[in-house]
Amino acid sequence: MLSNHRVLLFAVIASFQLQVLSYSKSLKTYEIEGLPYATFPGQPKPSKEMLAVLVRQQRWDNGGLGSAGTQGLSLRFVKIDDKVTPKGTFTQYRVFADGAPENKVYAWRVWRANDEQIKSEPEDIYVNARGLLMTRRPQPEEESSLQIPRGEFTITPEADSAEPFRYDLSSRDNQVSILGTIVPRPVTSQDHGCKLEVRIAQPNAAAVLLVADGLPAESSVPLVLESEGETANLMMNTDGGGHSIVAGFPFVPGKTQGNLKATVEGPSCLPSVSLPWGGEAISTPGAPPSQSASPDQANPPAKKKPWYLPH
Repeated sequence: MLSNHRVLLFAVIASFQLQVLSYSKSLKTYEIEGLPYATFPGQPKPSKEMLAVLVRQQRWDNGGLGSAGTQGLSLRFVKIDDKVTPKGTFTQYRVFADGAPENKVYAWRVWRANDEQIKSEPEDIYVNARGLLMTRRPQPEEESSLQIPRGEFTITPEADSAEPFRYDLSSRDNQVSILGTIVPRPVTSQDHGCKLEVRIAQPNAAAVLLVADGLPAESSVPLVLESEGETANLMMNTDGGGHSIVAGFPFVPGKTQGNLKATVEGPSCLPSVSLPWGGEAISTPGAPPSQSASPDQANPPAKKKPWYLPH
């Protein structure tokens, strides 16, 4: 007859195995082209088309896109002031493309998370010797200017919370492309030198990007996602600068809206952010998802492939 101690030991082991089994069933993490992502239990994997969009967003934000000759260059945004409009108060920025060739005529394009197609502005854009974007060619006395009120190119993105605006400065001869991302109303958290930000990646936050900075370099740091009683876990693999981007899909079965909470469990920090998703929780355009909708059902792909997907 087994002793009470051995019976207790077997019970503890069995309980632990059941917990491990339950955890492994609830954990749904994946990776595509270097982008880790997680879905909650009961949700199907996102489509290849949606994942391709998220990978492109990640690379855009990390500076991994653009023309071969401008790798390492990115757009820089400097606040001018706040503009009051009928839709609310929004920040106006001047834009710099440090290192951009001056002997080019450029076009300006913008990609929002809720847009299937990139949108181009009709005006020609120029840069001076300091990289300041201008609406006309700079005069000799303007080459070193950092602001030119009557000639500089400005933007005033009408953004919702956590909504990124992605911009592309492309030369008309298609030889130069310099990208940049700005989040005018960021949702961030900082703790002991670590920073975590959540960005809307699809309308109604059907998908989000989670951006971390200040983590230990070249390491794996746990990230916990919580949404309406469900939990998912994945690792943030940082680069040499302690930076990482991962993707998450907040939707859970049986819910049309809710709140996503993300927490990075760093060795000496614990930043946490939250964002509403689905239904009317976010004011970005897009129809509310149906009951138990998957991310792709909430935002079905267009029949014609958008510009950002391979043809």
